[in-house]
Amino acid sequence: MRQRTREWFRKAEHELAFLEIAPLDLSDPPTDTTCKMAHMVAEYSLKAYLMLNKHKIDKSHDLVEILNDCIVVHHDPEFEKLRTDCQMLTEYRLDSVYPGAMVESISIEEARIAINAARNIKSFLLEKAKELGYSQ
Repeated sequence: MRQRTREWFRKAEHELAFLEIAPLDLSDPPTDTTCKMAHMVAEYSLKAYLMLNKHKIDKSHDLVEILNDCIVVHHDPEFEKLRTDCQMLTEYRLDSVYPGAMVESISIEEARIAINAARNIKSFLLEKAKELGYSQ
């Protein structure tokens, strides 16, 4: 389980590494891709926490559903502070994968907010994992 948890957190780290250098200064910045990747950072981090706790991981990309599963694990109300970010990032899950299915344009500011939300979610979950004895 620890190895699989590491793999989930590693995926989140790699996505976040790209986000940290996202080329948002281009004339047509890839804000849709940025937000989709931010969603993935959050999803991988939430699923890493579930894996660490030997909790079933459903095939869902809805971050709120996955967050609810995380809350059930230890009945930890602190997870509630992730709810708003999870709701926001869930909007970018698959909607930005296919043309025409996404919001017409995502602003640079929205992309930066998404990156920050992803960073905060990953950080929070990594700390919670460490409280349970997880180390990378």
